[in-house]
Amino acid sequence: MKSSTENSYGARIGNAESLVTALRGFNNYQSSKPELGIEGFSSLIANIKNQNTQIAIHKQNYSLAVEERVKIFEKDLLSVGRILSPINATIKVSFGKEAKEATDVAAIISKIRGSNAKSLKSTEGTFVSQSHQSFNSKIQFFSDLIANLSAFGSNYAPSRDELSVENLKDLYENAVAANNAVIDAYSQFIQKNDIRLSAYDTLSKTAVHIKENVKAQYGYNSSQYNLIGKLKI
Repeated sequence: MKSSTENSYGARIGNAESLVTALRGFNNYQSSKPELGIEGFSSLIANIKNQNTQIAIHKQNYSLAVEERVKIFEKDLLSVGRILSPINATIKVSFGKEAKEATDVAAIISKIRGSNAKSLKSTEGTFVSQSHQSFNSKIQFFSDLIANLSAFGSNYAPSRDELSVENLKDLYENAVAANNAVIDAYSQFIQKNDIRLSAYDTLSKTAVHIKENVKAQYGYNSSQYNLIGKLKI
């Protein structure tokens, strides 16, 4: 479902195209500047429509990157979140529930779970930055956990291969890549959107000038001006 903002963008482009259609129907419409002419304004519309398509692609890439990160951190059977309990259980079996090794590992696991890393859905820059940092915290604590397990040497001998230190290192690398991919996708999206905002601003200002041009050529009370005067672009 499109957001109200995207619907607004679409409505403005639709009105801009209606303006062009009207201009084509006017008797001998003249413009003092190329950008106020039918072809110049049509070119501006075409450029923005292409930008809208690119925005949709980058927004989808961002959404997919977010989903991939959620899988690695939370959803997958072998996600960071889901392997913590079996790791904790393995350490308790190996060293004893009250052993220093067990309490140290439990403390790190608690930090990983406690990091405020909500699923990143917003496109607000501050929220994105904060979410990235919270996932970075999870990653750092996960790295600390792997370091501790490595230090135990052969005393850490999980019954499941996926809990081995080597496999955990692979999961760590995947988590780092997934987190960075979200920020990269968001960065590309926001830069493209900034360009689009500027283009829409130009579109709006150009439309105002075209209306003034029509008013000057045909008159304020003319049917031509009445046809386009209230178009919101």
